[in-house]
Amino acid sequence: GTVNEGPAGPAGTTPTDSGLRVAFIGDQGLGPDAVAVLELIESEGADFVIHSGGFDDTGDPDAWEAQIDDVLGEGFPYFASIGSDDTGEWDGYRAKLEQRLAATDGAECTGDELGVTSACTYRGLFFLLSGVGIRGSIDHEGFLEEALAEDDSIWRVCSWHVNRADFQVGSRGDEAPLAAYEACTMGRALIVNAHEQSYSRTLTLTDLDNPSGGYGVTGSTDELLVTNESSFVAVSGLGGHSLGNYNAAEHDDDSWWAAIYAGGHYLHDGQVETFFDYDFGALFIDFHVNADPRRARGYFKTTGDEVMDEFYVTTDRRLPDPG
Repeated sequence: GTVNEGPAGPAGTTPTDSGLRVAFIGDQGLGPDAVAVLELIESEGADFVIHSGGFDDTGDPDAWEAQIDDVLGEGFPYFASIGSDDTGEWDGYRAKLEQRLAATDGAECTGDELGVTSACTYRGLFFLLSGVGIRGSIDHEGFLEEALAEDDSIWRVCSWHVNRADFQVGSRGDEAPLAAYEACTMGRALIVNAHEQSYSRTLTLTDLDNPSGGYGVTGSTDELLVTNESSFVAVSGLGGHSLGNYNAAEHDDDSWWAAIYAGGHYLHDGQVETFFDYDFGALFIDFHVNADPRRARGYFKTTGDEVMDEFYVTTDRRLPDPG
């Protein structure tokens, strides 16, 4: 006879440190606004930064690193992926990032090029720093897929700079292929981008192949589920460079947003406000919360000390049966 196998157990066995806090930013620039975001990261007690491209906008790796060191300190763990405006002086930025990595005890990155095709582990978090949509000669989707298939961490993150039109709330086009988002979703990884200078977060998406069906959007605004068939996309592009506006014509019909914080449009808990303080800020995610290695809490906080979005994430192998 046949053996009826039960449902597969939860994916991943390697937990993060308990209460691990990671700051996610992009589009930083130089000057007081960028410094204020770094000061926020310090005051929130983040354990490290994942920076999704968009460094100083002037092609000055020395000035960029000096700004970080002045606030967070020379030894602060700081990881980044290449941004579209970082390509001209990329060798210089990459050298800074390589030095920082070498000085970070317990951090490991493998792959051909740090910040472009790199798979990193630090304090139990597995994260991919990708140049998808920027470095055209590389099979980024293949890299993402393979790296995720080989990893056994409970929590995994895909970080890259550029967007798809549907996965940001301004005027950006399809600069990253949908296949990259699919690879990360099927690889049980949450996805963080920048490039669009605002903050936005989707609900749980279960069908990345189906734009006309709202990407299989499901669940509540403040409870997300990451499995090998569901994930979410967040854009954290308010690192200090500029404050982008919401594009109503492009996005008023979108059904998949849980939170939007952009010029002229603040969506939270299903409500829209049009008058509010709009400021720079960072997305923070605490992994392994409430003594549960598969639970995370995220929040977006501004330099004005306001929490504009808060949510929880659970990660497991598969979606629960619809009941």
